[in-house]
Amino acid sequence: MAEAIERKVLEGINLILSIGGAALGFSTTCKIDTTAEFGTRVTKEAASGKWEEQYLKKLSEKVSASGCVLANGDDDVPTYDQLKAMQLEGTPIDGQYSLRDGDKRTGKTAGGYKGKYVITSLSLEGTAGDDAKYTVELSNHGKIEKVGGGLTESDAASANDNV
Repeated sequence: MAEAIERKVLEGINLILSIGGAALGFSTTCKIDTTAEFGTRVTKEAASGKWEEQYLKKLSEKVSASGCVLANGDDDVPTYDQLKAMQLEGTPIDGQYSLRDGDKRTGKTAGGYKGKYVITSLSLEGTAGDDAKYTVELSNHGKIEKVGGGLTESDAASANDNV
């Protein structure tokens, strides 16, 4: 009988978004949406059987994160003002989402997914009696690539799937 493998669930606190190599500071959420758009191919052979064939037309990805606004961030901990400047510039930026690097506030650079993104949305909310919060949304600008084992922590995954 095979030995039972204990499965490990990824805790939400361990999914880290980094922009330009710096993890977002005091972030509270991170959400990844990858979408596939398909087209329908109807050929004479397929039409005789009345079955459609699907083909992949394109992939897109949106990444969103929320967090507390820092009044004194720096290049290692991006501020709302820095995110705003990146958005207004309108040029693609480097983005990566990965697992937390141990007890650090940063993500591991040897795993996750990375690519070029543009900031498509940036909102700021200030409510009396609460911390000011931001929400940023990124959309891919080209291909997104798996780094190492992606979000898998096993050494076998990293060894078999290096970039």
